[in-house]
Amino acid sequence: MVDVLAAETDFHSGQVLNIVWTIYRTLPAVRAALALQSLDRALLVLASRHPRETVASLLQCSPTCTSVAVTMWKAMVSEPPATERVLRELLRILLNQSGRKSSTSTKDHPRILALAAARPLHEILLLPTSLEEAKAIFPQLFLALLFQVSFARELTLQEVQVFRKKHQQDLLTPIRSTVQSLKALLRSVGLGSQVLAIEAQGGWAALLSAESHLWGVQVVAREMKELPRALRATIVRHLAELLSMEDSSWEMVAMVFLSEMLECTDLGNELGCVVSLFAAYLRSQCLGMQSLVLRAILGLTKRPDTARQTLVLLPSITEQLPAADSDTRTVALPVLSTMLRLLEGRTRSLTALELAGKLPSLFDDESSTVRVLSIRLFLGTLALVESSEKKKMRKEVCRSLLPLSFHLHDQDESAAEASREALLGVARFLRWRQLAHLAETVQTWKIGECLVRTVLRPGTGMGTGTGPPCADPAPFPLQLARRRSGAEEYLGQSLPYLQSAQEPLRREAVRFIGLVGRHLADQRKNKSQDICAVLQGMRQDPCELVSSLAIQTVLILQAARPRSRFSFWQLCSRLHKAWRRRRSSPAGS
Repeated sequence: MVDVLAAETDFHSGQVLNIVWTIYRTLPAVRAALALQSLDRALLVLASRHPRETVASLLQCSPTCTSVAVTMWKAMVSEPPATERVLRELLRILLNQSGRKSSTSTKDHPRILALAAARPLHEILLLPTSLEEAKAIFPQLFLALLFQVSFARELTLQEVQVFRKKHQQDLLTPIRSTVQSLKALLRSVGLGSQVLAIEAQGGWAALLSAESHLWGVQVVAREMKELPRALRATIVRHLAELLSMEDSSWEMVAMVFLSEMLECTDLGNELGCVVSLFAAYLRSQCLGMQSLVLRAILGLTKRPDTARQTLVLLPSITEQLPAADSDTRTVALPVLSTMLRLLEGRTRSLTALELAGKLPSLFDDESSTVRVLSIRLFLGTLALVESSEKKKMRKEVCRSLLPLSFHLHDQDESAAEASREALLGVARFLRWRQLAHLAETVQTWKIGECLVRTVLRPGTGMGTGTGPPCADPAPFPLQLARRRSGAEEYLGQSLPYLQSAQEPLRREAVRFIGLVGRHLADQRKNKSQDICAVLQGMRQDPCELVSSLAIQTVLILQAARPRSRFSFWQLCSRLHKAWRRRRSSPAGS
């Protein structure tokens, strides 16, 4: 009867499922040799002609791969052509994890079918008939099983029960079953030494644990680097293909594996494809993905044979820098520093200018490592701008003065020292001798006064070396407007530091805002009152030193009185009007 059914050519999936179910239920009771041979032949014919329907049907019949199912799988792969079709179908199911439906049924649910597909592979790969077919699809099957290990770690309790519901004696969990199949695959293609090496490093045990899983993937990848170059290249290509699908279920594992494989010395044509993938994954929202990609890029930038090919990624890294988290920035900054040294000519100058505009926002990062790296990279950009960009660079440099002066008081000694070195470099770039002297002699308490006095007092003009040449000489009223604007910018930069997590930075912000307020007291009464209102809010600061300084500063500002009837700015305005009347009067009048 079964022979007659199997001889038919057209079966829909429901009919194949019925045949497979019938064989599965009756097989334990069959004892006659001819009957067993007939059933085996029927399964072989079904697997050859209808591999998709037959494989899916048997997985639904026995997701745990019972002894009856093992017998049926062996019959289905008893000849090489059928073996290839069955293995490729199991591979397709392993990779088909989209849909993610949680269910207690295997039917039409890729998640459960993928879990079930890893079970029979262990038995199939032990058979001599599977050797050549396994080698033919080794890279794809290897990666599919590795990803399946990750996938199995995310099982819900309900899904795990599918594998225990009918077979309570089966203590082999889905993840352990997948690891067994992965070992069997490596052995079947002659990589038994790699299996032992991974075992010696604790890699297989690490794969089973959520905490150490990615480290286990790294161990496996390190051993795969020892494969022949052609096989490694094939694995890298398949990794790239899978990553181009952007499936969150395996992208982290695939990227960890790929990053490890990139340490091979002979990447060849695969590098271009990998670099394109990195550009896409630098925008990934997956936790830890950007840092992982950046570490791989950093490794490539340090190699003479691959460094310049990574430069196409520089705009993407720069773009992501302001919104990145501290971990990502910690890796991104060394990458940018290395790439900057690889650039030449005007490209390097323009890139340095762009970075100089973005880096000051990182000076206040919660990570001291990021603060140090960003400040040192900022200092490094100063020497890389060409003459055509120096005027624009001066503007960026002037905006960095106050943040750098505040971070002279950073609680982290390395960040404070980096700020001093950067401030000295900035002062020399601006040819500001007084500021350079204060930074070089570490007179930190005088630097804030130097900044305020230079911005707010017209008498400290250019050309004397006492002030920064942040703008070209301008008519006197324009200079006054710029000085007012400079005071406003300093105040705006200071305010966020009042909320800093570092007590020394809050204290320095209060002190600096008080300096600005005292200089404005006889010039802009309303602004002085605004400053007092801001400082009043600092009376509740948890640090007594900060709150006391804020109270004292408010009292000093409130006690300040104008020294004359007219403010300094009013006097300057009247002098300018008189000068204009004199110039507009007829000659000789």
